[in-house]
Formats: sequence, structure tokens, C-alpha cells
Amino acid sequence: MTKEERYQASAEQLLELVGGAENIISAAHCATRLRLVLRDEAKADVDGILNVDLVKGQFANGGQFQIIIGSGTVNEVYKRFIQAGGIAEATKSEVKQAAVQKMNPLQRLVKTLSDVFVPLIPALVASGLMMGLNNVLTANGLFVKGQSLVQAYPALSDIASMINTFASAAYAFLPILIGFSATKMFGGNPYLGAVMGMIMVSGDLLNAYSYGTAVTEGTIPVWDIFGLTVEKVGYQGTVLPVLAASYILSFVEKKLHKHIPEILDNLLTPLLTVLVTGFVTFTVVGGIMRTAGDLLTSGFVWMHDTLGVLGGMVLGFLYSPLTMTGMHHSLLPVDIQMVAAGGSFLLAIASCNNVAQGGATICAMLRAKDKKLKSVAATSGVSAMLGITEPAMFGVNLKLKYPFYGAMAGAALGGGYVTLMNVLNTAPGTAGVVGFVCVPASSMQNFLVGTAISAVSGFLFTYLMSNMKRFNKELAETGVPAEEIIGSAQHAAMEIEKNVICSPLTGTAIPMGEVPDGTFAAEVLGKGMAVIPTEGKVVAPCEGEVSTLFDTKHAVGITAKNGAELLIHVGVNTVELEGKYYEAHVAQGDKVKPGQLLLTFDIPNIKKAGYHVATPVIIANTEDYKNVAGLKTGEIRCMEPLIKLEEA
Repeated sequence: MTKEERYQASAEQLLELVGGAENIISAAHCATRLRLVLRDEAKADVDGILNVDLVKGQFANGGQFQIIIGSGTVNEVYKRFIQAGGIAEATKSEVKQAAVQKMNPLQRLVKTLSDVFVPLIPALVASGLMMGLNNVLTANGLFVKGQSLVQAYPALSDIASMINTFASAAYAFLPILIGFSATKMFGGNPYLGAVMGMIMVSGDLLNAYSYGTAVTEGTIPVWDIFGLTVEKVGYQGTVLPVLAASYILSFVEKKLHKHIPEILDNLLTPLLTVLVTGFVTFTVVGGIMRTAGDLLTSGFVWMHDTLGVLGGMVLGFLYSPLTMTGMHHSLLPVDIQMVAAGGSFLLAIASCNNVAQGGATICAMLRAKDKKLKSVAATSGVSAMLGITEPAMFGVNLKLKYPFYGAMAGAALGGGYVTLMNVLNTAPGTAGVVGFVCVPASSMQNFLVGTAISAVSGFLFTYLMSNMKRFNKELAETGVPAEEIIGSAQHAAMEIEKNVICSPLTGTAIPMGEVPDGTFAAEVLGKGMAVIPTEGKVVAPCEGEVSTLFDTKHAVGITAKNGAELLIHVGVNTVELEGKYYEAHVAQGDKVKPGQLLLTFDIPNIKKAGYHVATPVIIANTEDYKNVAGLKTGEIRCMEPLIKLEEA
């Protein structure tokens, strides 16, 4: 059977095995795999797909049904696949959008929140850790009986004050950060989103953290707009209202761009966008959110007072979803009122939730394979223990999902215990391990026991789920690629006769198994090595021909003069950048000489966009050789020997 016949046969088989053209919403391909969005994934015959001649693996992720075929082959199969099914060709962005549309509303909400918060993680982690340090310095009786460290050692007071100023900034102005990030994601002008965030935390408004006191005292300031009473209350520390405002702003801006004449567009569109969004936010969005918050508060109090331990477990279990939406801030007025009346149960419940998130995040750090995720989890897990859960929740737990479920279960157990022991706080405080300084001395031990139960059980539940394919997608994808990078294998220019492949980059050489991608780590696409580059240049490691150059410029294939088929793939999942930060210096079909520049790329911006730059160097025709072995790990210069090929 010729290659063309194999391509055609595989395409026709795959079309039938995925449920036919009528089951396909959208289809595209990247460097190594078909990316499909199916109407019903249950109709796909996975076992049959894995037995198709050219298929090397399959997995589903984020609404996309992906079939691993390999570089240089996937595009040929794809062409015949869409021809056989009469399917319109789609871009990777269109497939991604179709996959999102296929998600249920809750999945979309979770993805939206995660996408908005991931770029904010560094700011939130830094603020959270500084806030925890400030709490240690100012907590009364933590180290010195009856005094805080600042009171016992006055020289520390200005240090604590400075740290508190640094720590509180990101959270005091969180709506500005969210407004920028969310509006950008929704397709609007991010700077207008930032302006909307500034309006929502304006100094002319009642600070949201003072709302509880204002409710108690009946001193909430209002605007009287043509008989319509609008509360002048800020949105400090909130998430959902700012997301709603950002969506409204993006929607209004797009509509105005379409209808306002071009000559007036730059003048009127920003003005009307902010005016309309601001008015709708304070008259509709804010009212709905505060009403929803009041209803939730009433439900929480009823559960605690009526259901006892069971109510505490339910409250603990539900606290994470509330934190996810920012609606936990609506409990602040109730907490203040209950503290004034003698004691509140909310700090203990919230603390159990936060440390459970921390325990789950630390477990995720140990169980996840992605090195960048591990790094984020290490710092955000500690931050969550100290009371700041956004980095852990949005950056790790919601991303992997199973740690979020584990944290909910852990918080339920801790919440049940502190409710059983009637742990009450007599002052508002930080909901974390250090929150015990806000409860009476007689309850401190039970507070710490409750948080310990939450942290340990959050860790254990997460660990159990991490071993279950139903919850942990990384398990399901082991041995079958889970990401997008394929490394690029190249052949040594100067030592072709010795079958030595040189490094096409300068950086750190690592075994393929350490690449943070299940596909490459399992060497499904071929054996080789990988390089973590320190310079944004890829050169030809041998004399040959550019056999493949992807339109996204993140991967290039070379057929060496001696027959070795090499693939260089710069960065993990970087196909999603769609060519941004990459520049090609050759074209498909070009003859290249050793050391000739092939690609340049912007390492800092690729990393800032959230992608790992590890570059696999893969021998795509591994089966033609008796052995493919790495020659070096650690620091490596461009054109140094990297891989040895042993003829069959």
C-alpha cells in the first residue's frame, strides 16, 4: 500500500469511527494531531480509532477530541478527512471556540474564571504571602502573651505597616486587575475594562469592607437618579460583579463600533461604553449580586442554627464555590453583626475552607506532572493556608478540577468539627491558620484541630482522586499525549556519517521523559531529547530539506541528507499562540545547511503567556533505527552533539 493509499484509508476509517460527518462540529489539526469537536463523544469508537494504521494515540481535553497521528502525516490525513466528510476546514481558534461552546454553563463559568485569574496569579501570590507575614507580626498573643510582635517590639511597627500597604494593594484594587484581564478575554478594550474596575473601587464609594457596618448603622450612601435609588457601594475584593461588568462593557463596545460612524468612533465609543456599563453595573448587576448574597447569607445562618453538624458540613462544602464567585464577601455584614452579638461561626468555616484548598493544592503539587503548575502550587498552597485562596483555587485547583473537589470534601469535614465544638470568633480576622488569634482562648485548640482536619483531609481526598482516571485527566492521558509540543529532532550536521544529531538550540538538555507533556514524555511520536532554550534561536543541525513548516511557526521538520526525519517543536502547547512571538527564516521546501537560522522566538513573552518553552528534538522515523540515545544532559551549546543514532 502506498503512502497516499494509507492516508486515504486512515482518513476514511477515522471519519466513520468518530461517528461520521454528522457528528463533527468542527475540525482542524496542529503539528501532530487531529483536533475535533464532536456533537457526542460517546459515539466515537476509541478502541477502533487506536487500531487505525497511522494513529499513535487519542485523548479528549477541554471539549476537544484529539487523535495523535504525527508530524508530516497529520496534515495529509486531515486533507483527506475533511474531503471525505465534506467538512469545512477550520482554524485552531475556531475549534477552540467550538469546544468552549460545547461545555455546559458551569464548565464555561469555571473556564472563564480560570482564564481571567491565571495571568493575575503572580500578583495574588505575592500579596497573599505578604498578608500572611503581616498577620504573623500583628496577631495578638501569637508569640507574646497579651501582645503582638509589633507591640512587644515597637521597632517592627513600621516594617509591618509597610508590608501591610504592599500586601493590601492588589486586593484593594482587585477589580481593576480583573477588569483588564476579563475585558481582554471577552474581546473588549482591556484599558476600558481597567477604567470600569477603577470606577467600582472609587474613593467616592462606600468601601465594600465597610458595608456590613453601614448596614448595621443604616448609613449606606445612595444616589437619587430621577427617583431611582442606587447604593454608592464599592466592589473591593469581588469577582463575579466585575466579570459581569467586563462582559457588559465588551458587548456594548462591540455594538457601538458597528453602529457609530468611523469619524466619531474613537470619541463616542469609549464615552458611551463606560457610561452605559457603569450605569447598568450599579443599578442592575450590583443589586442582583447583593440580593443573591443576602439570600445566601440567610441560608447559611439557617443551616448552621438548624442542622448543627450537618449544617456545618454543608456550609464547609459550599464555601469553595462561593469563594469562586466572590459571593463569600456578602457574608461580611452577617459576620460583623454576629460578632457584635457575641460571636460568629463564619471565620472558622472560612478558615477550614481555605486550609483545605491549601492542602489540596500541596497534594496537586506532588501529583501533577506539569513543572510550571508545580511551581505555582508550591507558593499558592502556602498562601491558601494563610488565608488567600485565589491563586490556589484559580491557578491550580480549578484548572485540574479534582483538587477543587478534594478541598470541598476536606472543608466539609473541618466545618462539621468546628460546628460541633461551637467555635466562634469574637473579632473579624483572616480566614486561615492564623485566624485562631481571633477566637477565645478556650476555642483556639478546637479551631486548630478543625483546620488541621480540613488540610489533611483535603490533601487525602485529592490524593485518592489523583489516582482515579475519572477525575485525573493526566492519568487518562499517560502514554497518550496530553499537550501540544512535539519536539524537534535534528541531525548533526558535522557528523552525519557518525549518525550524531547536534542540538539546534543553546540551553539545558533534558531527557524526553522530563518534558511536561504526556505525548512527548512517553515518546509516542518518536525518541529523542529536549532542550530548554536560553536563546530564542533554532538553527539547522544538519544539511537537509525543510519538509514541514507550520503556519504557526512553532515547529519545523527537516529531512536530513542521510534520511533521518527530524522535528523541532518550540514550546509546549504553543500552537495556541498562532504564530505570535515566532518568526520563520526559511520556507517549506528550502534546502538548508548546518547552522543556518530556521526560527527565532521570544522566550520571555512566550513564558509570560503561560507556555513552557521546552523544545523536544524528535527522530520521527525512530523505527528505522536500532537505537536512539541521548548523548548529553545539562548545559549545551548550539551544534553540540545531542543524540546518537544506531543503524538497524
